[in-house]
Amino acid sequence: MTMAEETDAFEQVRPDLLRLAYRMTGGRAEAEDIVQDAWLRWNRADTSDVINPKAWLSRTVARLSIDHLRKVKTRRETYVGPWLPEPVVTDMPTPTPDDPGHAVELAQDVSLALMSVLETLKPEERAAFLLREAFEMDYSDLASTLGKSEDACRQMVSRAKTRLRSNRPRFEASDEEHEELLLAFAAAAQAGDISTLTRLLTPNASLTSDGGGKATAALRVVSGAEEVAKLTAHIATNKDAMKGDIEALRINNRPGFYITLDGKIEVSYSIDVEDGRIAALYIMRNPDKLQRLLDPPLGNA
Repeated sequence: MTMAEETDAFEQVRPDLLRLAYRMTGGRAEAEDIVQDAWLRWNRADTSDVINPKAWLSRTVARLSIDHLRKVKTRRETYVGPWLPEPVVTDMPTPTPDDPGHAVELAQDVSLALMSVLETLKPEERAAFLLREAFEMDYSDLASTLGKSEDACRQMVSRAKTRLRSNRPRFEASDEEHEELLLAFAAAAQAGDISTLTRLLTPNASLTSDGGGKATAALRVVSGAEEVAKLTAHIATNKDAMKGDIEALRINNRPGFYITLDGKIEVSYSIDVEDGRIAALYIMRNPDKLQRLLDPPLGNA
């Protein structure tokens, strides 16, 4: 390949590589650094025998992501409170479970619920699932990429699918239903209306808030409609995080909103919906993870 051809081949798949690295790491800056590193390696490599640039680059990004996760393992284990992926703006439609391509869409989904489940997988399992389902990599290449046997790779992909699907809402709500519930939730929270908040939540609803030790947030996942409603009302009526201007935004493939106070983003909210009520609430308070919330959609920059 000429230099121009190498550059063109890389730029064509760069959005996919960014999304792969983000799903692996849960961080936008980390994803960008990994893809930049992949570009440098691509630029230095002998590409004369490369038949499939996308496969070569996706393997490289997967390996770099696995190395990164191993390096930050201790940091993640000692993180203050629950860890959530950095919220990002997206422009993809909400996947639907009855779609024929659902397995692929599951791999491409970046909802906070699915990203949080990916975080529970071992780095190699995460890479195996994403490379197989989102990049359609055959098992022989997957085995070579991960240094595992083909049977081991099949088992890792199967385990990942099972875990992801078991943690997915049984019925995916429409965007319109998400938005209606979000508006009702925000209004009830700002009014401190615990009764209405409780009615909007499923009995086993959960609240996960990420402050990273840098902003006020619950230090554990809160479960149960009444407990979630009480905490939400308390935060909304006693903290600045719910007293600013509310702006709607599509966050991680789901309708969400963020709140600004004096021009600074204080918090972002995203929900999972099940049976017409809120099943899970994700609150990002860590200022480090909110700095780039309004950047262009991941992979489209």
